[in-house]
Amino acid sequence: MDHYDVAVCGGGLAGLTLAYQLSRELPNLSVVVIEKAMRPLPDAAHKVGESTVEIGAHYLSEVLGLREYLNENQYPKLGLRYFYGDGTGAFEDRPELGASTFSPVPTYQLDRGSLENDLRKFVVDAGVKLEEGASIAEISISESENPHTIQFAKGDETNTITAQWVVDAMGRRRFLQRKFNLQRDNGHAASSAWFRLEGKISVNDLVPKSNKAWHKRNLEDRYYSTNHLMGQGYWVWLIPLSSGNTSIGIVVDENIHPFESYATSHEKALEWLMKHETVLAKHIENKPPLDFRKIKKYSYSSAQVFSKNRWTCVGEAGVFSDPFYSPGSDLIAITNTFTLNLIKADFDGNLKEENVDLLNDTLLKVLYQDQISYFRESYAIFGNTHVSSAKFLWDTTYYWSLYAHTFKNGLFKDFEFIKEYAEILKKFSKLNRSVQQLFRVWAREVKSNNQYTFCDLSRKHFFIKSAIGLLTCQDQKRFSANLLVKYDEFEKMANALFVYAQNQTDLNGIEEYSEYDQDLIASESLLKKYHKDKLQKEMSFFKEFFEPLTSTERFKIVFINYVSTIWKGSYLYFVRGTFIKFFVNKKQKVGLSGVLRFIYAD
Repeated sequence: MDHYDVAVCGGGLAGLTLAYQLSRELPNLSVVVIEKAMRPLPDAAHKVGESTVEIGAHYLSEVLGLREYLNENQYPKLGLRYFYGDGTGAFEDRPELGASTFSPVPTYQLDRGSLENDLRKFVVDAGVKLEEGASIAEISISESENPHTIQFAKGDETNTITAQWVVDAMGRRRFLQRKFNLQRDNGHAASSAWFRLEGKISVNDLVPKSNKAWHKRNLEDRYYSTNHLMGQGYWVWLIPLSSGNTSIGIVVDENIHPFESYATSHEKALEWLMKHETVLAKHIENKPPLDFRKIKKYSYSSAQVFSKNRWTCVGEAGVFSDPFYSPGSDLIAITNTFTLNLIKADFDGNLKEENVDLLNDTLLKVLYQDQISYFRESYAIFGNTHVSSAKFLWDTTYYWSLYAHTFKNGLFKDFEFIKEYAEILKKFSKLNRSVQQLFRVWAREVKSNNQYTFCDLSRKHFFIKSAIGLLTCQDQKRFSANLLVKYDEFEKMANALFVYAQNQTDLNGIEEYSEYDQDLIASESLLKKYHKDKLQKEMSFFKEFFEPLTSTERFKIVFINYVSTIWKGSYLYFVRGTFIKFFVNKKQKVGLSGVLRFIYAD
């Protein structure tokens, strides 16, 4: 009977990346990956989860060392892009929120089929044993120091191996979660259906070429964004794939758009799109799908994903929140890294139950609860342009500052830091969940206001500063101290949002918290700490969404657009790249120079 140090059950993105990470960071360990599907996996129509954001992109490119591979074989991502307003009217009339240039922090659009084909080769070349065409039949977990036993069927044979560690990476099969009855509901009733179409389906094709102003206002091709078409209780994604095809998905709140109204077939999905996103539906109605998939109530939580008995659940085998901000590869990065922490501690003779509990609590009670609050009972906000736009800016800068920057600095590998970090996050989480409740009540009480036509995030000063700040490198002591400074900044931003909301409605019900946020009831309101006279800078972050710009502000935007048209992207990237190279990389903090702010900021 073969024995391994680590048995990874499941060879999708989570399992393959963990095996590759283990081979790079703990090369003396023997690792086996057991996967049902055989190569070659189909391009384009393999799995959903094509879009990355900053944590997942950093994990793939830097932690796993795949930057060159990704640059050569996958698409760059032009950020997240949102189109609000009437889905049945002219597309060019919809308010647009997104960046006109690529971020200084790279992210990617992944073709999961081609990527996982290549990852299989990488892990085998790294010395990992790969059992393909093998289906897990049973996992027997040892509660002593004896190894675990794994049985899998391969062809007509049943094979048995043992392993010191077992990792469930089987996705929504959730083998160990079901075995130990660890699945938990999270109160987020959302579902999805999606399909892939052959060729390039771009939002650019939804606007007549004669509308040159609309097409020219974005320096880069919108096709490379994860494009979100937003509506009441739903969003629709368009994601480019490196195979040259396009992924299109419908994601809804079950309480607003029942599953049966769009997800029983591709024809039903097209019928639903014709009603809610008419321009897109007419553009694709004669294009046959390469596939059609659906998931009802895709979101779930867990009571435990790491065990002192030497097993873990990574990626979707443990928990999943929502695809809106493309967090799937982030979840893989974090759970894989936490798993590696525990495996390393064990083989160093230093596995402590308190550290296992720490990682469970940090992931499930802090990070996950913070993240799911973005979405639970929040899909109704998506039909409200100005509230949803403000929510995006809050959610994104919050994620960058608290989570992405932490991971990029390599701090998720240190148990002592994680312990301190989790306590700080609890304070942030109360503030964030209070703001999410504000957004829900605000959107419910006021009508949508299409105040702006195009909010170019490439020129919003505090947004740029947050993005470039991700490239700074801080030690643990300074990072923790800066988090406390950031809390004060976010508290002022939260209070600024409250002032805007209070100017529009009386906010009845803002303190009627759900069963998941009962800890907020006894706490003093975090949104009424500052008078608006003390919040002018923070209110300016969101001004574009809530009130008309002054003539000076409008002139500045026109002038910068004119300059951008002349200089185009190459010059802008050169200036930004030079600034980052000499004043940002490996520095502990960053300020924006006057020239950079002039070029990029509104």
